[in-house]
Amino acid sequence: MIKQLNKNAKAMEFTSFTKKDHVSDDELIRTVMQFENAFLSNQKGIVFHCLVRNLNNNYANVLFVEDMEVLKEMEKTIQNNTSAQDFFDLIKTDSVQMNFQTIEKENFSIPKYFSCIEYGSFSLKDKSNYQALLNTSNTIETEYLFKASNTQAHFIGKIAENRFSEVTLGNTLGKTKEICFGYTENEYCKPMLEMADDTTMELDFWYLIA
Repeated sequence: MIKQLNKNAKAMEFTSFTKKDHVSDDELIRTVMQFENAFLSNQKGIVFHCLVRNLNNNYANVLFVEDMEVLKEMEKTIQNNTSAQDFFDLIKTDSVQMNFQTIEKENFSIPKYFSCIEYGSFSLKDKSNYQALLNTSNTIETEYLFKASNTQAHFIGKIAENRFSEVTLGNTLGKTKEICFGYTENEYCKPMLEMADDTTMELDFWYLIA
């Protein structure tokens, strides 16, 4: 894990994947740690890195960086790095889903501790509601999310034109899921659900393993 607590992050990479059938968890974790030490730790602008897993045996590589240019520069050099190739060789190529997003929040920093990531993505029914989405997100934080000690951080990310992510960092998987599922009954959360096109929604919960 890489963690820079004194730096702000303006962009995030969330890349989910499935490992090849013959690859053990231990081999995957060991290879990701080697990739982190040999490649990521030498890159400028990395704020945070970890490997997470969900309850369906899928994995995700998570990066928080100082700005989107850091991710673009990494794309240019990563293909020639041996430790990166060793990591990629363990992954089923057709399972990879990569999302780069800008963090639509000023002065976002990584909390000292969290063990769970809620990662959802969606489109708006009306893309002109972008500012309303951010305003609603701020209200949800104040009136709901941060009233629970489990919630350590939250933001809206912009993946592409009218494609957004909602990310919550929590202390535990169980409590983070419970709080998320409470959106449907909370008066401050319902407006966000009503703005989103439910046919485009994707949501999962991930816990840190490396």
